[in-house]
Amino acid sequence: MAMRTGTAALAIVALASMAALAGCNQADKGPKTMEEARKEAAELDRPEPGQYTQTMKITKFEVPSAPPEVAKQMKAAMSEAQTTSFCLTKEMSDKGFQEMFNQLGKNGECKYQRFDVSGGKLDALLECESKTEGKGTITLAGTVGEQGSDVTVEIDTVNPASPMGNSTIGMQMVSKRTGDCAAAAAK
Repeated sequence: MAMRTGTAALAIVALASMAALAGCNQADKGPKTMEEARKEAAELDRPEPGQYTQTMKITKFEVPSAPPEVAKQMKAAMSEAQTTSFCLTKEMSDKGFQEMFNQLGKNGECKYQRFDVSGGKLDALLECESKTEGKGTITLAGTVGEQGSDVTVEIDTVNPASPMGNSTIGMQMVSKRTGDCAAAAAK
C-alpha cells in the first residue's frame, strides 16, 4: 500500500475522481472489490481533453507525532492554495485512468467499502491494509463533470511501525477545464 501525498498523486486522485463521475449512475454503492471498481471505471465516460487548472488546498494536517518543524511547515503550506495547469490530451482521455486503477491496490490490500458515483456526485470510502505500512482509509466526496471537479479527499493512516504514527490529512482539489491545449501539447 503506497499512499503518495505529492502534487502528482493529488492530480491523479482529482482526475481519477473526475473520470469516475462522468456519466455514471450506479445503484450498488458497495462494498466493492478493486476489480469491481476497475470494471466500472473502464466503462465510464472520460473527461473532455483540454487545458485544465487545478487548485489544491490542504484543509487538515493532524500528525500528533510530527516533529515541530514539520508541523510548522505544513501549517504554512495550509495557508496557501497551490494552483497548477496541465494539458489532458485526447490520448490521455482515451486511455482514461486504467493505469492508475490497475496500480491502486494491486496486491489485494484495498477494498472500497463505499463507491457511489451517481448523479455527478462522488461518495467513496477505500480501505487498505498492509503488514508493513499499516492501515489507511481514503474518503472521497464531491462533484465532478466532463469540464471539471470539486473533490475533498481525507486520508487517515494508522501505522505503529512508522515514526509519524497515526495521521489525518485532508485536501480540497478543484479542477476546471479552461480551453483547448496548445497545439504542440495536444498531439
